[in-house]
Amino acid sequence: MEILAPVGNFESFFAALEKGADAVYLGLKSFSARAFARNFSLEELSYMVPYAHKRHKKVFVALNSIIKETELNELCETATSLSQIKPDAIIVQDLGVFFLFKNRFPHLRLHASTLMAAHNLAGVRALSQLGFKRIVLARELTLEEITAIRQATKAELEVFVHGALCFSYSGLCLASSYLGGYSSLRGKCRQPCRFLYKINGQKGYFLSCGDLCGLELVPRLKEIGIDSIKIEGRMKSAEYVASVVEAYRLVRDASLKELPAALQYARSIIQKAGGRRLTTGFFLSSQPQDVISPSSPSGFGAFLGRVIKKENDQIFFVSEADVNIGDRLRAQSETLGKGISWKVTTINQQNEMKVINAPQAVEPGYLLFRVISQGINVGKSDKKIKEKIKKEVRPIDLKISPEVCKRLKQWARAQALNLTPKGHKETWWIKHEQVEFFLDYHFPPNTVPILSLTMHSYSALIHHVRRLQKKLPLLTLNLPAVILPAELPFFKQAVRNLVKLGFKRWHLGNIGHLEILPKDARLILSADYTFNLSNHLALRLLKDIGVQYLTLSPEMDKMCLKVLSKSWGTKDLIMLVYARLPIFTSRLSLKTGKKDVCLVSPLGERYYPLIRDQITYILPENPFSLGKYLEELKEMGITNFCVDLRFQLKKQIRKILKRRGISLPQGHLFNYKRGWK
Repeated sequence: MEILAPVGNFESFFAALEKGADAVYLGLKSFSARAFARNFSLEELSYMVPYAHKRHKKVFVALNSIIKETELNELCETATSLSQIKPDAIIVQDLGVFFLFKNRFPHLRLHASTLMAAHNLAGVRALSQLGFKRIVLARELTLEEITAIRQATKAELEVFVHGALCFSYSGLCLASSYLGGYSSLRGKCRQPCRFLYKINGQKGYFLSCGDLCGLELVPRLKEIGIDSIKIEGRMKSAEYVASVVEAYRLVRDASLKELPAALQYARSIIQKAGGRRLTTGFFLSSQPQDVISPSSPSGFGAFLGRVIKKENDQIFFVSEADVNIGDRLRAQSETLGKGISWKVTTINQQNEMKVINAPQAVEPGYLLFRVISQGINVGKSDKKIKEKIKKEVRPIDLKISPEVCKRLKQWARAQALNLTPKGHKETWWIKHEQVEFFLDYHFPPNTVPILSLTMHSYSALIHHVRRLQKKLPLLTLNLPAVILPAELPFFKQAVRNLVKLGFKRWHLGNIGHLEILPKDARLILSADYTFNLSNHLALRLLKDIGVQYLTLSPEMDKMCLKVLSKSWGTKDLIMLVYARLPIFTSRLSLKTGKKDVCLVSPLGERYYPLIRDQITYILPENPFSLGKYLEELKEMGITNFCVDLRFQLKKQIRKILKRRGISLPQGHLFNYKRGWK
């Protein structure tokens, strides 16, 4: 079983290899889902890969950002270089990136990022069928669910065992982008889940998760045949990486007799490494009680206390944990998560308060965390390690022929030449989750009704099937983006029954739904916004596998939409123009003790948790609406407009949905005007 370590700089690269990682994963300067890490240039990668290979270690490149249409030329240049460097795998989130590498560079292995939300067996099988050699499983799976998936597939499986946990399923979190345009799907998450929120006047860290620690479960994961255990932390220090790798290596390599002592020593190493409060995450329970502790600040390490006052370059605080010279600390704004890190060089005592050195930017009221304990030392600087590696190996020649790159760009452009004429009829795709809604309301002409298929709506759908089919011949059934492993048999049977009853139109929320639908039923398929489509190569891949209508990512701004609409025929493109978009989609439930609550952010925005089929959706009070920009969208050629009326009050729906047409109120513009970062 492979130990896969995170690398954010040369120090951590060297530390991971020295401490026994079998493979490392790292990001490039562009297209990385950790855009705020140092990351690496292609030139640096050209000698890191041979250096690792000389030591029989592997290097995976995380090219796991969503790609804009305007970035495809740069992607082609990057791909051409990677084809020469030949890293051991490319980790991918964007279907367009996958399409490019699969077709033009088949000699490179492709791994499906956890951002592709493979959270059940159907998702794993679909990704494997596409051509991914390894699938990184969602963090929300229990050990029992992982075991069942392992037994049912031959695909390589990778499991996160240590590091940060997100409140939302990876790949389904829109919070950072919705609040400020910084997309987590593009590696620029501002971590709004770490903010201090209010619920009914009570303050707490209701969305902030502790750090995953699966140290005790390594023997079990090894036993069931997991191919790789993964450590999160490309933003973490080399000291942290060294310590965590060493701990997991000790436990993985220990014999049955050695295991108790190895675990005990490994736990002590992990404690010194720092990080947030530790939890086993979902491994032991689908509803873990220790992942979130609302009363405890969950910053970036062990909580030390709050800055009481500041004098010149010193801060004063009452310490709640040990702090020593050489420790690395982080001070963090309690409301918006702004953080400053530094190393402790002086410590004094004044009555009950500790007095330490601190940067000028640290203010009274900031929370203090110990990120790394003194005594953990990798002993070399980033610059020195870089020079050492360059001297030891011969770098791979990166002299790319301009003609080769030009041909690749021409090929990429040619994938969008199946243009369809503009000027087709305006069509409204209307989504709701209740059967009664579609029975009671009258719809304007050129409407495609979309009914969310859930465990609750299924029985009503069967009961009213003939009435619905007679009234709404274009009725489309929408599979949810998250289908829990235990629910998968129900959905498979429900889909089979409904296809036999004549339902041919299906709206997919996850790539795994291709494995749920029968292959020979001549279905009309459409993809929901949860596919995160933002470039024509991703559109082309779905078209090639039989998906006819394609909903674009709601994160896209006006410029991205305009460029993409020029590259691709717009007849089959759908634009979401109204919705109360879930900004978080989570398997966790909020620890409030109450059903109807309102979550208030530090800036006063209001959000409402809602549970459907054991999944928590956090909904903004203010809906997303592009109603005032419909004419602009039509000028781009887009005339398929999706209006999601789930989670709306009946009185609001009546104002929107009228016999003669749709009237959209104003709302949150998401990134349409401000830009998508």
